[in-house]
Amino acid sequence: MKEVRFWGLLLGLFVCLGAVIPLVSKADVLDTAPAGLNLEGLFEPGKFDRDSTTMQTVLKNGHSQHVIELTNDDNQVGAMWSTPVNRFNMRVDNQVSMWVNFGDKAVSEGLAVVLQNDPHKMSAISRYGKKSIIGENLGVYGTDTYTRRTAPATIAKTAIQKSWALELDTKVNDGGFWGLYPRGNSFDEKPKKMHMAASYPASPDTYTQRGGLTSSYRFEQNHGSIADKLPLADGNWHHLVLKWVASKQIMSYTLDQGPTRMTTIDTTVFGKDIRNVTWGLTSTATTANARTLVVFDRLPQPIEIESDLNVTNLTQERTVHEGDWVHGGDELEYEYVLSYLNGDNEWQQVKASLPLPEQVHFSHAKIRYADGTEEEINLPADDNESSVARLQHDLQRTLSMKNPHAYITLIGEAAKVDRDTFVDDDMSYFEGHEMKTATATPHFTITTNKTVKTVNLTIEPLTQVKKGEPVIIKGQIKLNDGLDFDNDGMRIEYPGQW
Repeated sequence: MKEVRFWGLLLGLFVCLGAVIPLVSKADVLDTAPAGLNLEGLFEPGKFDRDSTTMQTVLKNGHSQHVIELTNDDNQVGAMWSTPVNRFNMRVDNQVSMWVNFGDKAVSEGLAVVLQNDPHKMSAISRYGKKSIIGENLGVYGTDTYTRRTAPATIAKTAIQKSWALELDTKVNDGGFWGLYPRGNSFDEKPKKMHMAASYPASPDTYTQRGGLTSSYRFEQNHGSIADKLPLADGNWHHLVLKWVASKQIMSYTLDQGPTRMTTIDTTVFGKDIRNVTWGLTSTATTANARTLVVFDRLPQPIEIESDLNVTNLTQERTVHEGDWVHGGDELEYEYVLSYLNGDNEWQQVKASLPLPEQVHFSHAKIRYADGTEEEINLPADDNESSVARLQHDLQRTLSMKNPHAYITLIGEAAKVDRDTFVDDDMSYFEGHEMKTATATPHFTITTNKTVKTVNLTIEPLTQVKKGEPVIIKGQIKLNDGLDFDNDGMRIEYPGQW
């Protein structure tokens, strides 16, 4: 009877807790993932035993994207490495940004963003024991399992070689009580809370030995450019941006638009080849059973792409600039120009997403490439409906130095309106495996097609001014057809000389 009562009370306690602490399912976490990139062909899980990394596919705004899951259970180690088409070129400026989520309270060990030229490449990972994961090394740093005096170089050899790492550490491995340090739990003796720091995992200078006399020997990690007391494991998605300035060899990093920290990277640690550095993520989990999730929204650019847009009023034979006016019924041409400027790889599987303003009725669209090939684009059946506000099209050709340009042309007619109608600006997107670019469309106003018979200009009396002084002329313009009028649409020119 007592046993039944005990389990009943325990069940009741869980029910009560469930009423005030909502449980979040794995699917719910993925549903909250921010918008990111499709990573197919750009990353692969580490090729070593027991790698826990997977890549989850989710749909956001009708687009397929990926969420990297590095860990999701106890005693795990995971890594995700870039494929050859997604290497980090350290000879040019570059930028990487991502969203990270470490769960709520029950944290894992964290993760590290790693640049490496380790001979093991895709199978690079910290050396760890056969029975359990040494969580403090995050899969990239050296493994400290020695209780007797040993050299820092010995620890450094167990790390990923020829590497640099930025760690987001969610578990403070501060050793324990009175120096009774369990093995592999002393790297974070100085940081007091969750932190972010940079260092060279394979350098002996990254590790300092402590202990002796009354305690076992252990190693402390020397954290560079540290940011301490960070709320990393609060259940939220956090945005991390890394920017590399090649000329100064400086890597800056910013978390959640907070303070930007900078550190110098000695690129000689990677060896001679710094144009094709493998990069990616590593993570460990010991007993917290928490998920470590990552969504990339910007990758390094192994290629250089430029996009531009020219809008032409074919009827009036003039370019349409920001704030211009066109007449209802004028024929308009939108010509997007994609240019491949430089790079080691082709720009492949490019997806175009172009706005279709409802005030312009498009009738024809095509693509012409630099090599002379052309392809037709099927327009939506009804581009005036708000549900069909964009044109989605996959380019059939890749862009490269041999085929560097794609000209996307849309022909349409400005709507015949009964009053001046504003056409808003918008963004056009072009996303391929290697990179994503965007260009803005101009805003302009469509006027009615009424004929303006007279324009009346009256000005206030002028006063004499000295030579070289500015002249201000005040006046009023009136149109006889009752149209709405905006001063921005009128220009007065004086053909003579003052």
